[in-house]
Amino acid sequence: MAAMVGPGGGSADKASKVKSLLASYYDMDEPDGGNSLHDTPRPAPSPGAARQPSGLLSPGGGADAVALNATYFDPDAYLKKVLKETRLAELTARQRDLLAEVAGLDCDMQMLVYENYNKFITATDTIRQMSSSMEGMDDRMKALRQLIDGVVATSDEVHGKLQQRQQEVEELGAVRALMHKLQAVFDLPRKLRAAIEREAYEVAADCYADAAPLLRKYGHKGAFKKVASEVEACARELAGILRRRLLAAPDQAAECIQMIAKLGEPTESLQEDFLECKRQRLEGLLAAAGLALKMLAVDKGLLSPAELGAVDEGLRQRMLAMFPPPSAEEAAQGQDGGEGGAASVTAAQQGTQQLPSLHRVIVELDGKFITELTHTAALFAELFPPGGRKRLIKMSRECFARYLKLTRRALSDAAAIAAAGAAGITSAGEPLCPLEECLHVAAAASEEGYTAAGMQDSIPADWGTAGLLEGLYVVRTDLARLDSLLPELSPKDRGAELVEHTVRQHVSLCFAALERRLLGTAEALRGALGTPGAPAARNGEAKRRLLVHGLALLQGLMMQGVERLLRSLKEYERQKWVLAGWAEVFVNAVHGQVSNLFLSLCQQLLAAAQLAAPAGLGAAVVGSTRSTVESVAPFAAIQRRHSQAHPEGAAEGAAAAPPPLLLLLCKLCRFAEQEAVGSALVLLQQLYPERLLSGGEELPAFLPTELGRQLAATAGALAQGYVAAHGETLTLAVATTTQMTDWMHHREPRAPREVCDLILEKVAEVDIEASYLLDDSSSGGGASGVPSQLSRMHSRAPSASSAASWDSSLPAHSHSSSRAGLALDAQGAYVEASVGRMLSAGRDRGALGGLELSRPAIAAALLSIALRALVDALRQQTLGRAAFQQVQLDVHYLRPELQRLVAGSADGPAAVQLLDELMAVAMERCLEPLLLESSVLDRILAKVAAGGQQAQQPLSLL
Repeated sequence: MAAMVGPGGGSADKASKVKSLLASYYDMDEPDGGNSLHDTPRPAPSPGAARQPSGLLSPGGGADAVALNATYFDPDAYLKKVLKETRLAELTARQRDLLAEVAGLDCDMQMLVYENYNKFITATDTIRQMSSSMEGMDDRMKALRQLIDGVVATSDEVHGKLQQRQQEVEELGAVRALMHKLQAVFDLPRKLRAAIEREAYEVAADCYADAAPLLRKYGHKGAFKKVASEVEACARELAGILRRRLLAAPDQAAECIQMIAKLGEPTESLQEDFLECKRQRLEGLLAAAGLALKMLAVDKGLLSPAELGAVDEGLRQRMLAMFPPPSAEEAAQGQDGGEGGAASVTAAQQGTQQLPSLHRVIVELDGKFITELTHTAALFAELFPPGGRKRLIKMSRECFARYLKLTRRALSDAAAIAAAGAAGITSAGEPLCPLEECLHVAAAASEEGYTAAGMQDSIPADWGTAGLLEGLYVVRTDLARLDSLLPELSPKDRGAELVEHTVRQHVSLCFAALERRLLGTAEALRGALGTPGAPAARNGEAKRRLLVHGLALLQGLMMQGVERLLRSLKEYERQKWVLAGWAEVFVNAVHGQVSNLFLSLCQQLLAAAQLAAPAGLGAAVVGSTRSTVESVAPFAAIQRRHSQAHPEGAAEGAAAAPPPLLLLLCKLCRFAEQEAVGSALVLLQQLYPERLLSGGEELPAFLPTELGRQLAATAGALAQGYVAAHGETLTLAVATTTQMTDWMHHREPRAPREVCDLILEKVAEVDIEASYLLDDSSSGGGASGVPSQLSRMHSRAPSASSAASWDSSLPAHSHSSSRAGLALDAQGAYVEASVGRMLSAGRDRGALGGLELSRPAIAAALLSIALRALVDALRQQTLGRAAFQQVQLDVHYLRPELQRLVAGSADGPAAVQLLDELMAVAMERCLEPLLLESSVLDRILAKVAAGGQQAQQPLSLL
C-alpha cells in the first residue's frame, strides 16, 4: 500500500510543479492554497466540517472526481477512506484510471509547451526583421523634410508675385465699375425724364432708388452737383405725380405708396398721404349713401325738399354709381313690397329718377364701407411699421362714427316708414285711407266683429319686423369681420348697441304710429262733426252713422292695432341674437309702450277736447307722459315742421271741439278701460308669460288696474266736458233772458217763458244725440252696435262682487319650478278669471267722475246746469208779484217734464230739487210773494196747450 502511495505522491508533486510553471509563464498569480486551473469554485464549508466534505465521507458514497480539485479536498482523509472502504479490485482499477489520466495530462502539457515554443520562435523572427527594416529611416526623413522646405519657399515666391498683379486687377475692376456707375449717374436725369414722360413711374422710382446712395455721398462734389440737382427735381416732380395719382385712384394706393417710399419720402408723410386718400374714399362712400338716404327721406315725407337743398352734381353721380337704378322687375317688386323700390324726386331739383330701397342702401353701404375699411387696415399693416397705428385708429374712428350715424339713420327711417305704413298713415301722420272709406269698412266689420276681413286689411300683421331683422343681421355680420383688424373701434359692441337702439326705436315708432292713426281718425271725425251746414252737424241719420261707425272704427283700430303689433314684435324675441343680454329690458319696454299708449291717449284726447286734466287723473299722465308721436324721431321733427308750415292749424285747434266728439271720445275711453286694456293684458300674458307671472318685488310695467283708473278719470272728464259744452249754451241763454226781463214791472203770467221751452228743447236734442252712442240698458256697454269681442272671450270668467283688481289677483310668490311648467293653455283660465275680475271692478265703478254715463244722467246734469244758472241769475234780481207768479208758472210747467227726462237717474232728485230752490230764491227776492193756486196754473197751461201758443224761437239766444 505504501509502494502505491509513493508513485501517487510523486505524480502529484510533478503536477503541482507543472501548474506553477504555467502560472508563472502566463503571469497568473497562484497563492498558497489557491485553486488550480481545473478547480471549480465552491462555497467554503462551515468550521465544524472543515475536514469532513460530505460528498467524500458520506457512508457508501463513491469518489467525486470534481471534488479532488476542490480547495477543501483532504488527500489523507480521502486515501484512508478509500483504503478502508474500497475493495482491492476496485483500488487496482482506480489506480489504472488515475495513471491513464495523468498520462493524458502530461501529453496535453507537452503539446501546449510545443505550441508556445513555436509562437516564441515566430515572434523572435518578426522582431528581428523589424529591427533590420528600420535601419536608415532617420536619413530618409531628413531628406523628405528638406524637400518640403524647398516646395514651401518656391510657393511663397510665386504667391508674392501673383498678389501684386491681383491687387492691380482688382483696382482696375473697381475703377471700371465706378465708371459704369458714374456714367449711369450722369445718364440718370435723362432716364428719369424719359420714364416720367412715358408714365413708367415704377421704373423711374427704381432708378432713383439705385442712384440715391451715391448722390447722397458725392452729390455735393464737382460735376455731381448738377446731376444731383436735376435728379432731385425729377424726383420731386415724380413724387407730385404719384401723390395726385394716389388721390385720384385710391385703388392704386399701395403701389403709389411703395413708389413714393423709394423716392425717399419720410414714413410719417407717407402715412398721412395714404390715410388721407383712404379717408376721402370712405367719406365719398358715406356722402353718397347720405345723399341717397336724404332723397329717400324726401320721397317718403320724412324730410322736406327745402331741408334737402341743392345737390352737387358730382355727388349725385357718385350716388348713382354706388346705387345704380334698379331694373324694371326690381322696381315693380319694390312697389309691390311697399317700401318703394321706385321713387321720384322733385323734378325742379333732381329730375325724375329711380331711387334704391332703404334695405338696399343699408346693405350696399355696409358691404362697401366695411370692406374698404378692412382693406385699409390690412394694407396699412403691410406697408407701414406698427408705430403709426395711432393715425390709422384716429382716421378709422372718425369715419366709423359717421358710418354708425348713417346706418342708425337708415334703420330709423326704415322703421318709421314700416311703422307708418302698417298703421295706415303717412310719414306726416295723416291717415292714408279717407274717413268715408274707413267708416264704410268699420260698418261692414262691426257686423261680424273685429276679426272681419275689412279690419284685417286696415291693420296688417307685419309691422316691418322681418325687414329690420334682415338689415340688422347684415350689419351685425359685417361688423364682426372688422373686429379682427380694428379691435380698438369695438365693432361688436357698437353693433350690439346699434341693434338695441334700432329695436327700441322700432317699438316706440310702432306704438307712436298706432297712436297717430287713432288721433288722426279722431281729428277727421272732429272735422266732419264740426263742419257748419254739414248733414252730420245736426241730429239725424247722417250724424248717427258718423258717430256709431266712427266709434266702431276707433275701437277696431285700437283692438286690432295692439294685437297685431304685439304679435309682430314677438319676432324679435324669437331671434336670440337680437336680444342677447337685454331680453328682459325688451319685454319691459314692450309692456311700458303698451301702458304709455293708453296713458298718452288719455292726455291727447283731453288735449283734442281742450279740457283740463281732472283731479283724479294721475300725475304720470298730466306731468311726465308725452305723446309717443311727439317724442319719437323722426315723427317728432315731422310734427314740428307740420305745425310751422300750417300755423292756421293752431287757430283751428283753438276752436271748441264739437260736443258729440267729446261723448264719442268718452265712449272710446270706456271701451279702452273695459275691453282694450283687458285684451292687451291677455296678449301680453300669452306672448310674455314669464314677465307677468314672475312675482317678486318688481311690479310689471303694465298695470291694468292703474290704467283702468286713468282711463276712467279721462272718460269722466270727457263726459263732464260734453255736458259742460251743452250747458254753456243754456247758461248763456238763461243769463240773457234774465237780463232782458223787467222783473219789477212784469205782466201777469199768461204762459211759461221761452227760456223754459229752450231748456227742454236743448235737453231733448242732447238726449237724441246721446242715444246714438249710449244704451240705457247698460251704463258700461256700448250702443254702437259693435260686439264686444273681449266680453265674449271672457264670458266664462266669474264675476267679482268686490272691486278686485289684477294687482291683487297676482300670487304673492310661487315656486320657480311650477312657473316654468305653466303652458299658455293652462294659464288661460287664470288670466281670464283675473281679467274678468278686473273688468267687473271697472264696471262696478259706475259713475265717471260723479257722472253716470247714461241718457237720464246726462239730462239730469244738463238740467242741473240750466236750473243752477236760473237760480244764480235770479238771486241778483228784485221781483214784483207778477214776476214771482211767472216763476211759479215756469216751475209748475218744468216739473213734470224734468221728472220724465231724469227718470232712472241717481242725480234726478237733485235736479228736480233745484226747482224748489228756484221757488225759494224767487220768494226771497220778491217784494210781494203771493202764490197762485195750482188749479189756476193748470188752467193757464191747459189754455196754452189748447190754443197752441208757443214761445218765440230762442235761436237768437243760443
